Amino acid sequence: MYRLAHISLGIQGLLDQQIALRTGGIFWVTIDQSADARLLVRQFLEAIPEHVPATLVCGAGSVQPLISDLAPDRGPDKLRLFEIAPKVIEQGLATLPRDLARTGIEQGCQIALVAPSNSWADTVSVSHLQRWCERLRPWLKARDATLLVIAHGEASPLHASLLQLNETLSGLSRLYRHNGDIRYQLHFWHNAMGVSAGQEFKLSIQDKTLTLIPQTAVDTQPRVADDQHVYLAERAVLEGTPSLSRHWYLFESREALLEQARTARAATIIVGIDNSHQLLELAQQLHDLRERCGPALKIVVREMEPAVRYRDERLLLACGANIIVPDGTLLSRFLSLIESVQGQRWQHTRNSDFATLLERQRPPQIRGLVNPREFYETVEQIYADSLGEVTHQLVKFQPVQGLDEDVFLNQMCLRRFGDIACLLNGDLYLFLFACRADGLDPALGNICRLPWHDLFVERQVLSGIADLSEDALMQAPPGAAHWHIPVESFVTPSPGSNSRTPLKPQPITLPLREPQP
Repeated sequence: MYRLAHISLGIQGLLDQQIALRTGGIFWVTIDQSADARLLVRQFLEAIPEHVPATLVCGAGSVQPLISDLAPDRGPDKLRLFEIAPKVIEQGLATLPRDLARTGIEQGCQIALVAPSNSWADTVSVSHLQRWCERLRPWLKARDATLLVIAHGEASPLHASLLQLNETLSGLSRLYRHNGDIRYQLHFWHNAMGVSAGQEFKLSIQDKTLTLIPQTAVDTQPRVADDQHVYLAERAVLEGTPSLSRHWYLFESREALLEQARTARAATIIVGIDNSHQLLELAQQLHDLRERCGPALKIVVREMEPAVRYRDERLLLACGANIIVPDGTLLSRFLSLIESVQGQRWQHTRNSDFATLLERQRPPQIRGLVNPREFYETVEQIYADSLGEVTHQLVKFQPVQGLDEDVFLNQMCLRRFGDIACLLNGDLYLFLFACRADGLDPALGNICRLPWHDLFVERQVLSGIADLSEDALMQAPPGAAHWHIPVESFVTPSPGSNSRTPLKPQPITLPLREPQP
């Protein structure tokens, strides 16, 4: 019998009791991004001792991307590989217990199953999942084997069902990106060292490896500071109101305010922005201030004029702001929002320099209609580089039957960099960079010259890269050369040498009454 005490997920820095696997158990990890799923399965395989046999089952895709980066001197000597075709993924998962029994799995084998979360249909009930697991457990125990299921992509319905299987599964956890962090949420994990539950850790990627950020690096500041009731504010944000109390200090300029704030630890810093041209400078200043003063400082940004877009807002929050107060907020409401952040601690991780933060939120310099391969590679790279600071929208449209591609493509206009589309098997795929879910309909109203439902019979919002068919997009031929989606040009051509002289208005005086004959 193989001892599994040293077989784990391989996340560096976590304790064995939080990541080790036990004989005969089924462990399930849901992961938002497929790139993170590839990282985790590689670390799991590399953590397996060389004398322990292993099996990798890849659902709805090729197994090659999962093993291409395996270290040659780590992991099992024997690794068996299986693939489930995308067209039969649901059927393949349903018959997995029977199919594994036919493959001649060795005693003590470690089995990893990697599949998109939507392979388990939203209609799958808790009882169905429970029966699926219960068919596997006796077979696993009889062979001293262990099954690790890694499901990638949007998994909210599936995850909600799995939470109810705490007596059936040996472990359930989630890996996701949020507010600039990679977070590992441990719901429950049962192994030879006991049970761990209700924990969350912040991770980073170092040398292509998921690694724990030590708690001392996450939060080193004291929870109580002498200046926690002090308010340092630009005078303009109070709309001419005098200092509200002896704890309020008003400054005529942001530079004077930030100079005083350099020594603060838990004070409330209030700055204003009235022009989008100030954004990058303000973001840099907030980043420097947060790095110097720590997470206990409360930073409030008030929009004095419409200047902050969604992506800009996320950048300011990632750089150190606690809250962005939008333009048009009444002063009384503004003061209430300031009070609401008291006692808060900034929750982002201070592990990125300003240039890195800015680069992650900068759209790729591409827009309009692209070929399917370029579309997939661009979207995959955007999701891989993202740490959850901004939300993107990925949408699939089915055109009205009989409507030529040229017709509906020319009724669209993709103005922003990062907004791209492609055609595949008659459907249109659209990716909108830095677009919230509630902003999708207004965005489509700006993109389509006609209402979108006049051009398309169906709109399906996809959860992410896992909902795209990699093989179909990567192998699809380029579309017709004349297909294109117009993009607005902001360049005004200079007049040529033979251009007509522009007309100039001339003032004239008109009489108030008709002249006499």
